Amino acid sequence: MSYWPRYAPGRFWWPERLAARLIAATTSGQPADAAAEIRSGPPADLGAPVAAKPWFSRWGIAWPIAAAAAFTLAGLLFGPLRIPLFWDESVYASQISQHMPMVWGAERARGMPLLVAPVTLFTDSVVVLRVYLVLAAGIGLFLAMLAWRGRRPDWVVALAGVIFGGLWIAQWQAPLLLPSYWTAIGGMAGVGLFLRAMERGRPSPLGLALLATAAAFTAVMRPPDAIAIFVPLIVIAIAARPWRQAVPLVPSLAGAIVIGLAVGIGEWVAESYLYFGGPVMRLHAAAAASGGRKLNLLNNLRIMSGGRVSSVPGFPSMSGWSHPPLLVWWAAFGVLALIGVYAAHRYFYSDHSYRGWLLAATPVICALALYGLYSLPVRDNTRYLQPIWALLAVSAADAIYWLVTAPRGRVRLAAIAAVGVFLVAELGTQHAVLASENAQRVADAQGQTDAVQAMRQLGVRPPCVITSSPVAVSFTMPAAYYLGCSYVWNMRHLAQAHGRQVVVLLHGGQAPPPFAQHWPVHPLPKTAGNGNVVAYVQPER
Repeated sequence: MSYWPRYAPGRFWWPERLAARLIAATTSGQPADAAAEIRSGPPADLGAPVAAKPWFSRWGIAWPIAAAAAFTLAGLLFGPLRIPLFWDESVYASQISQHMPMVWGAERARGMPLLVAPVTLFTDSVVVLRVYLVLAAGIGLFLAMLAWRGRRPDWVVALAGVIFGGLWIAQWQAPLLLPSYWTAIGGMAGVGLFLRAMERGRPSPLGLALLATAAAFTAVMRPPDAIAIFVPLIVIAIAARPWRQAVPLVPSLAGAIVIGLAVGIGEWVAESYLYFGGPVMRLHAAAAASGGRKLNLLNNLRIMSGGRVSSVPGFPSMSGWSHPPLLVWWAAFGVLALIGVYAAHRYFYSDHSYRGWLLAATPVICALALYGLYSLPVRDNTRYLQPIWALLAVSAADAIYWLVTAPRGRVRLAAIAAVGVFLVAELGTQHAVLASENAQRVADAQGQTDAVQAMRQLGVRPPCVITSSPVAVSFTMPAAYYLGCSYVWNMRHLAQAHGRQVVVLLHGGQAPPPFAQHWPVHPLPKTAGNGNVVAYVQPER
């Protein structure tokens, strides 16, 4: 019998607090009860627990709750909850509401309208909508962290939530009506549930149901993300265990994933045949809307801290790298994620009955699949990277667990100090980026509000249609939403309006369409757009 400390699921292993370690004699002639004491200290009490626990290990599930609560509080405190809806948000909010539905694009999925339907059906208050989204985002983060409990100490699971939730992009997106944060939550939960089943070797009915739910939720939010996350899991399930062990396990896990994906993507496929000429044509249209399929492995790295890149002529695109000093922190984040593969294999997936390295690397593998997916379209990809950061945050937390527990003495103190610097640097620098992005968002919102008010004063009332050029004015769709108008992209013929009043928004210097050349032209407020936007308003007949 050995009295070496054993790791208990959900509890912290603190070997330094052991008063003594007893090793029973095996090959020597001494009796087993005459074990030698290896370390100095008082004799061990065989009736006492094997390892003493630090004070914070007793918090248990309070750690993930605290992490989710802190994220929610940050969203409520630092998110501008009163800003109006922007382009994509107005599309999602209008689908299940009392507003005129905005035009639905091939690149969108129905998950977000369903998520906010309990609010949009009953009120058009943007404050209520954004508070609802922040609260739901905090609950979603907590549920995603729950999927990783068991093998990891609770504080490590919570640390993963803090690393992801501390990112500027996660806090920036939580109050917004956009799907990428939610695919991050679904992917994080799905990978955690998958690894729980793989490590145990036998999935439970509840675990399979939750895994299918996570796959369906992610797919209904954004089908390409779900495929990039969950299809690699099927391959890993086949490869991670010897074939005899995999036979009863793989069909159940693969079946849950396939059923979840089918449920989530089924509506998207049906809608593709009804409105977009089939899934292939829809994928082509979605690629065109996001800048085309042009591989660029660096663009995502350039905009990790904000900014936009685009291959579409006329759309804003930055040069260089956003906030270059922050690349040091991002590099440390990536290094920790790689170290986390080793740490997870050593502490959590060390059983010889399966390939522990493959399970330990699963979050990184899925993150790389997502990065490859979003290296093809090259426009405005910052928010699309959130599922990558959520998965890498788990591996980074595993690395931190190893760094603060494995070394001893001064090395451990140095590791703890380095981890503290990493976390403080994240919370400080990411908040600075968030403040900068929020300031720009508030300025854009003021310009959009001024433009809508100016068009109201020009007599724009329903029934009406608002259109723009191929390189549309940024607030064209939101203006249509708030004025109760329909939106038509790049209207060519006046007959498309079906007798409704037409408003054409253009950047100054652009030629209006032929049917609007003789209409009155009205400059909009300087705060709107780039300060040089005009409106061609069809005269009343």
